[in-house]
This record gives sequence, structure tokens and C-alpha cells, in this order.
Amino acid sequence: MNSNRFLNFIAILLLAGGFTACKKYGIAVPDGYEDASQNQKSITVDTNMANIDRSGYAKARVFPGLVDQTEPRVTNQKFTLDLNFTAQTADNLRIQVAPQAQYSTGYYAAPGELIKLVVPAGINGLSMQIGGQTDDLTGKAPLLRDPIIFNRQELYPGVNYMRNIYGGTIYISASFAIPTPVEFTISGAVVSPDFILGVDTHDAWKARVLASKVPWLELRSKRVVFLVPRDKIVSQFNSTTEPLTNIAEPLSLWNTVFDVDYNGWMGLSDNAADTKDRSPQGQWRGVLDIQLSAGYGHNGFPFVGLNDMEWFSAFTSATRLKTSVNTWGSYHEFGHNCQQPTVWSWSTLGETTNNLFSFKVANRINANYNTLHPSVSSGFPLAITYASTAGTKNFDSDAAIDDPFKRMTPFVQIFELYGYGAMTKLYTEARHAQRLANNDQDKHDFVYEKLSEYCNTDLIPFFEAWGILISTQSQAKIGLKYPLLNKQIWTYNPLNKTGGTAAIVYTTTVLSASSPAQEGSTAALVDNNLTTYFHSQYTNPTPAQSYPFTFILSAGANMPIKGMYFNGRAGTNRAGDAKEVEIFSSRDNINYTSIGTTILPNSPNRYEYNFPNGNVNAKYFKVVVKSGYTTNPYVVFAEMNLIKP
Repeated sequence: MNSNRFLNFIAILLLAGGFTACKKYGIAVPDGYEDASQNQKSITVDTNMANIDRSGYAKARVFPGLVDQTEPRVTNQKFTLDLNFTAQTADNLRIQVAPQAQYSTGYYAAPGELIKLVVPAGINGLSMQIGGQTDDLTGKAPLLRDPIIFNRQELYPGVNYMRNIYGGTIYISASFAIPTPVEFTISGAVVSPDFILGVDTHDAWKARVLASKVPWLELRSKRVVFLVPRDKIVSQFNSTTEPLTNIAEPLSLWNTVFDVDYNGWMGLSDNAADTKDRSPQGQWRGVLDIQLSAGYGHNGFPFVGLNDMEWFSAFTSATRLKTSVNTWGSYHEFGHNCQQPTVWSWSTLGETTNNLFSFKVANRINANYNTLHPSVSSGFPLAITYASTAGTKNFDSDAAIDDPFKRMTPFVQIFELYGYGAMTKLYTEARHAQRLANNDQDKHDFVYEKLSEYCNTDLIPFFEAWGILISTQSQAKIGLKYPLLNKQIWTYNPLNKTGGTAAIVYTTTVLSASSPAQEGSTAALVDNNLTTYFHSQYTNPTPAQSYPFTFILSAGANMPIKGMYFNGRAGTNRAGDAKEVEIFSSRDNINYTSIGTTILPNSPNRYEYNFPNGNVNAKYFKVVVKSGYTTNPYVVFAEMNLIKP
């Protein structure tokens, strides 16, 4: 274009009002606020609504789709949003991802077409987004769409202009609450045939969908919003397997899922006195995309699933939601958002605790757990076998339990036997915990303590059966407050509701003695029979088999022990009677603490030593015999046992 033609072109545009807004509205506002300092940077803004940037048409045609030119573009259309929300961040809830203050407008931007949005005077802190598919595919190969197909722009009072060469759903986001509803005026957009639960009827909505040429629309309820392709909705209207005849039903079911099984199960409600316990004011969002940055689906805001019928049906099938069949993926990804890894969901539970929400839904609707996922029905029995096997175990490293489905089993056992409120206890306590957990051991301890508190039972035998290592400090804290578990609940099978009723028998055993028995056995010490006895080696004993003699007894579990009792050998032969003994306690058979010292009588009669500071909660007790009533290098007892209150 030569200089004269260029000047004429500019003049025509000026006369037409094409740049009339540049001086007033051509301001770069980095944060969405008016700059009172007047230090704005002047920029050029294309305000010609007739100018269409068609550079992205080829890509937009593939995804997310074009908008037919016959679809009416609105002019000066008003809409109102209630932006008076209570901020609830992921940090505040101590979860992975929280819903943001993102609001659906009900409008869609055609690819490359300019959107004009008028924000009322005095309204600050807002931004506009075009495009609901926010996954960044940078680095993916091959690419099915461009890496980034959405954009955001800060808004300021007055007229704002924005376009996206790919087009997309239009959203408004707020950085803080605005007390009164805000009325916007929009031009250049097309109306998205969204369905809003409680506002729209199915038949009227269906008519709007069939008449629309907009490629994407939203299904909205109070708690959740799904962005889905129009063509799949139309196809579902005519499905021969499950025709979509009442979209309100699946949306109502989803709304309940979040009301009860996510927010509610986490102990959140709309009117909680403490803001930490309030439900997120924003809606959880799920979108479908032609390609994902990771996997077949992934969590985030929004949660993203592949644009196929599997994910689409999970959003829209009432049958699936009423039976909890084939909804695992959606519950799984939303569950990732709700995990609390900073307080209690430790490192090996990354693909475990997110799936517990599926069981909560299934429990509420009385669904068969065997149908939730094939790995549930196969994994639970193997996990129970692992827990029921004696020996040293480690839940976090043993190959036999190295599977997220198997690792769900102990949690579901607690929920089934003691109530699903156990999860609410974990989440609520985690939100109010004074500090975050530093390591997996802290998280083990947190879960053990809170579940024991919820069950009013010291669950240490349960955690030991599963090989979930608990610190001695945590065990001592709980063991002094609650009675010890008395049933083998780790054998309970949630799939068929059987097992877990066998009693736990805590018998005292003698683990070791520093001298071998020359007569009798260590078992005679705890057999409640005064005619049997233990006699240490008296034929050529080594110095190690003489005073001091050491015995280690196990109570069978960490439990409160009142004291110990001793009986000398029956009869008149007092040659091996012990005199001075010191007693130690330990919860791990490694670190021992002295309880006290006592003098035993030179008699076969029962002598009881009550621990001087009350009950001692421990599993292991060491008895050190320091001296005897004679100089003989041996010792003899008829009984040496623990007094259990």
C-alpha cells in the first residue's frame, strides 16, 4: 500500500470510528485495575468489530470447531453475574486443587472474531478468558491441536476488546469478591446453548441445542460444570442404548455427588462457622479435549478427559451415576484434586486416597463394590491375605502390597466397620492442623491417631497387621487414651462383608532369657502353673549366664500394663531365688526405659509389683535380675508375668 492510499485508509477508519476508542481505551493494564498514577502505556487496540482474524481457521476447524456465519452475533447484550464469593483456596483447604472464582457467561467467541465487553464503572479485579480447554501441550508430539488455544486478559472499567483465533467459551474470573451483582454488556459473541440445572427445562434446552451452530456448550449445576461438544449431545439425543431424555437427572446426580460425597465427606458445608470448613464457592469443572498434556485424563482446574464417548458418558449417563459403574475415571480425577498430601496422604498413596471417593459414592447408593473397577475385586482379597500373614511387613515397600488398589483396602475396612465419617475426621483435622507433615512417618502417625480417636479404639494392632509403621511417641499417646483393638478387623472383606470378627488374643510370651533353661523352660514362667518352673543353667555357667540375668517378655501388643508378679519355685529349696530386680519397658524392643526397682521376697508366694507411676503402655518388658538370696550363679522362677488391668 503506497503512502497516500495508507493515509486515506487511516482517515476512513477514523471517520468510521474504527480507532475512536484508542485514546480512551487503548491502555495496557497489567493487573485489571485502573492506574491512578496515569503512568499507562499507550497501545493500539483493534476495535473494528467487523475485522475478523482468520489466521487460525484451519486449526480451529479441527478443534475446537468453527461457528457458522448464520449463528447470530449478539449486540449490546446484557448479562449479570453474582461475584460475591467466599475465597476458599487449596492452601486453606489443604487439598491439591480448589475451584477458582471462574464464572460461566453463557457466551461463545467465534474463531478470530472480536468480542466487546463493557465493565461497569468502579468494578476492578476481573479478567476474561476465551477457551475452556486450558491444557498446555507444549512439547507434545505429534500435536493434534496447537499447544495453547485459550487466552486471558485483564479487564478494567469501560470498554474491553478481546479475540481468540481458535474461538472458545467465554468466562469471567474475579480476584476478590464484589458485594453486588455486576451487569456486563457484550457484543460480538454467540449464545452458547448451555443447560443450567434448576433454570432450564430439557425440551426447551434440546430445541436450543438443535438450532445452534456453536461447537461447545456447558452443563451447569451448583457444584459442577462440564464443558462438552455439541455434536456428542446431539448424538446422545438419538442414542439407541441410553437416549438423553432428561439432562437434569445426571446433572442432579452429579450435584449430589459433590454436595455429599466430596465437599460433604470432607467436612465442608456452605454455612460452616469456621471459614476453613466452608464449601468452595466456585464450581468444580471438567472439560473434554482432543489431546491431553498427560494421560487419558488428569486432574486440575479444570479436570481434563479425552474427548471420547467414555468420558462424555461418565458426565451425562444417569445409569452410570446411579450404579457407580464406569464412573471411576471421573471420580478418580476429581479425587486427585481433593487429596491432602501435605498432612496425611503419604507418598505411596498418590493413586490410592483419591479413589476412596468412589467407595463413598458406592456406599451411599448401595452399589456393589465388585463392579467399581476390576482391580478392586482382584486386589482386595490379595491385600487381606497380606495383612493376615504374620511376620515383619512394610506397607510402603513390600511388593505384595505395592498396588494402589490393594492399598485402598485398610481405609475401606475402617469406613465399613466404623463409619465413613472416619474420612471426614481426617479431612477436618487436617484443615485445622497447626502444622504440615514433614515426612511420611508424620503422616502415618496422623492417620493412626485420628482414626483411633474416631473409632475410640487404639488401632495399633490393625496398623501393625498392615505394616504401616507408627512411631513409639504416637503409640504411647494413643495407647494411654483408648482401649486396645480386640478384633482382627484386618481380615474383613468389604467385597462380601465377611470376616473381621475373630478375637485378638493378647498372650504374654517370654521372648528371651540371658541364660538357657537347664530345667523347665521359659514358657513355664507364663503358664499360670506353680508346679512348673524355669531354672537357669547351673552346670558350668558362663559369666554371661550369671548375674545379672535378663528376661524379655512380650504383652502381645502395646497396651497398658499395671505391673508384674513373681513366684519363686514351689517347695523349700530357696537356693535360686532372685532378690533385686529392675524392670524396663519398650514399645519397639529397641529403646527401653526404666520403670523401677523392687526387692522380691525369699518365698514361693506371689509377689506383685505395681508400677510406681501407674499403667505403662508398652509391648515389651525387660526384667533384669541384679542379685539373689545366695551366691549361686543361677536363678529360678515358677512364674514371672504381667498384670493387665
